[in-house]
Amino acid sequence: MPHQIVNNNTHSIKVCVLGAAGGIGQSLSLLLKTQLHYLLPHSSNKQINLALYDINEEAINGVATDLSHIDTPVAMSWYAKDRIDACLQDANIVVIPAGMPRKPGMTRDDLFNINAHIIKDLTDSIAANCDLSKLFILMISNPVNQLIPVMHYRFKQLAPHSNIERRIFGITKLDIVRASTFLKNSVNDHSLNMPFVPVIGGHSGETIIPLFSQNKLAQNLPAETINSLIQRVQYGGDEVVKAKNGKGSATLSMAHAAFKCVTNFFDLIAGNVTEFDTIAYTTLRDFQNNPIAPGADKLLNKINNTQFFAIQMTVNANGITSINYNMLNNLSTNEQDHLLPTCITQLQNNIQGGQSFVQDLSS
Repeated sequence: MPHQIVNNNTHSIKVCVLGAAGGIGQSLSLLLKTQLHYLLPHSSNKQINLALYDINEEAINGVATDLSHIDTPVAMSWYAKDRIDACLQDANIVVIPAGMPRKPGMTRDDLFNINAHIIKDLTDSIAANCDLSKLFILMISNPVNQLIPVMHYRFKQLAPHSNIERRIFGITKLDIVRASTFLKNSVNDHSLNMPFVPVIGGHSGETIIPLFSQNKLAQNLPAETINSLIQRVQYGGDEVVKAKNGKGSATLSMAHAAFKCVTNFFDLIAGNVTEFDTIAYTTLRDFQNNPIAPGADKLLNKINNTQFFAIQMTVNANGITSINYNMLNNLSTNEQDHLLPTCITQLQNNIQGGQSFVQDLSS
C-alpha cells in the first residue's frame, strides 16, 4: 500500500496511533500532524514521525493520504492489516484508540467483550516489536477500567522483567476536561482561564470521582449544584451518544483530551522537561506485586488495596516515580463517604474482569 517512508534514527521521535482511521483516531491524528512540531525548539534537529495503523486498509489509506498533504514538518507513515509490526518499530509513544466505540444501549461490559481481544492482540504486537525499556503506552480504548488490567496482566505474561508496567497509562483526561468546562459554565466565569478540577478513581460512571471540593470556584456552590455537576461528568459520554442520536460517541472531545496527554510525554522524550505531573489510570503495583512507586503503598491503604486507580502521579523517562496519595486527605464528606466507596466496589469488579480475561487465555 502507498505510504511515505521515513528514516528512523536517534534524532527521531516516533508517535504511533493504533486505530487511526476511527472517529477518535482521525481527530487525534489531525492534531498530532498539525501541532506536534510546535513543541520542538526551532534549533532542534529532531524529526517527528507520526505512524498510523488501522485494520481497515481503505480507511487508513484515505485518512493518512489526506493528512499527509498538510504543510507541517511532521513526517508520516501508515500501515494496515498485517503491517502493524513495521508501524511499531522504533516507537517512543503508542496511543491506542482502537476498538469498537460505544453505541446506544451498550454497556461498558458489552464493549469489554469485544475490545479485550483487540487489546490483547495489540499488546502481543507491542511486546514483539517495541523496546519496552523506553516505550510509553497511552490507552484511550474503552472500557479503560478493564482494558488497562488486560494489558498489564498480558505484559506480565510476556515480559515480566521489562518494567513496562510503569509506563502504561489509561487516559482519563476527558473527565478532567469535562469537569473543568462544566464548572466554568456553571459559575458564568468569563475569564480566559480554565479552572482545573482533578478527577480520580476510574473512567466510567460512578467510578469517576470529580473533586470539585479542590477548586475554589466550586466552594460556594450549593450541594445540589455540585451533585448535578458530578452526575454530568460521570455520564458525559452518554450525553454525547444521545446528542449524536446513536451515530457516534465522544470523538472530538476525547481526541482533544488525548492530545493534551500526548504532549506531556512528547515533551519528556524531546528533552523539554525531565519530569511532569499528570492524572491517569494506572497500576499501583508492579509485576512483582510491590508498590509501583513511593506513595503507592499509602494510597493502596486508603482504597482497600484496589490495584488500578486514576490518581495524580509524577512521571519521568523511567515511568512513574511517585504517587500523590495526599489527594485523598482533602476529600469532602460526600467524596469520602459516598463517592469513593462506590468507586472502589465497582473498580474492583472491573479489574477482576480484566484479570480473569487474561487468565482464561492460558487455561
